[in-house]
Amino acid sequence: MAKILIIEDDLTTRLILKQSLYNAGHEVIIAETGESGLEKAKQLHPDLIICDWMMPVMDGLEVCRRVKNTPQLATIFFILLTGREEIDDRVKGLDSGADEFLLKPIDINELKARVRAGLRLGKLMQDLWRSNQALADLNQQLLYRNQMLELMSLTDPLTGLLNRRALQQTLPNLMQEIRRRDPVNLYRYLGVFMIDVDRFKTVNDNYGHGVGDAVLKILASRLMSGAVMKSSLYRYGGEEIACLLPLSNDNYAGEYGESMRLAIADKPFEISPTLSLNITISIGGVIWSADYLPGGTPSTSTLNYADELLNQADIALYQAKRDGRNCLRIKEFN
Repeated sequence: MAKILIIEDDLTTRLILKQSLYNAGHEVIIAETGESGLEKAKQLHPDLIICDWMMPVMDGLEVCRRVKNTPQLATIFFILLTGREEIDDRVKGLDSGADEFLLKPIDINELKARVRAGLRLGKLMQDLWRSNQALADLNQQLLYRNQMLELMSLTDPLTGLLNRRALQQTLPNLMQEIRRRDPVNLYRYLGVFMIDVDRFKTVNDNYGHGVGDAVLKILASRLMSGAVMKSSLYRYGGEEIACLLPLSNDNYAGEYGESMRLAIADKPFEISPTLSLNITISIGGVIWSADYLPGGTPSTSTLNYADELLNQADIALYQAKRDGRNCLRIKEFN
């Protein structure tokens, strides 16, 4: 049994349609105006609509347009009931979205035949719509999974920080952004820091790698808690972490590097209720300006200078280690 909505302002035509469709075993819904018919279509989602063309206020063409422009109703088979036989009128009806025409006066056998055909086609359209929806949902799920896989490929699973691959992608792009001298971009310098946990091997040797992992998690959490806007942290490898910090001037780099050092050194790491460790870090930093990047091919020169930036930050880190650890050493890029 199908649910059929009849929208017709003429009482006699309504009765003929209702009785004929009821005798054919269908559930019949009646609306006497275009406005009420449209509301019932939205509320009840019939399988097929038969609508008179000539009605006051909202005629059948307008009802049809609104039905077909409503995504939830667009697949409903729409039969336009009319006394017009001219080609131009048929074209108008088709342009409004009508699927079929039924001429007045109504032939009952033709009515039943067109309804049967309309219900078959309507079911096919609805099945196709559902299939398309399922495909769209599947595509959305695949997109989400791909985004998650991409995110996972750029994230260190232990610390939750970005990983070395992410750093290698971000650093050249960030240098290019600073180099463009966009008047909206306030950043003219870039601070690159390499951070290393002091005597981390001793922690692993004395307490095991599980404790070492816990130290790295706490370390990452503290550094992230103190991070400022535009800065980014990356697990570079082992116990070494990189930090990128765009700067409007080069004076803030030392202050920020020292804040990272103190965030780790000033408070013991509570590994468990029975184990507390005093952890310190050594930090090496290099300050880069867009003035250091010569002309030529931007992509090639930027990649080369990105590698050199990391190398010089490492050199500054080794200097911090030589100077007794738990300290910050910063140099200008050269």
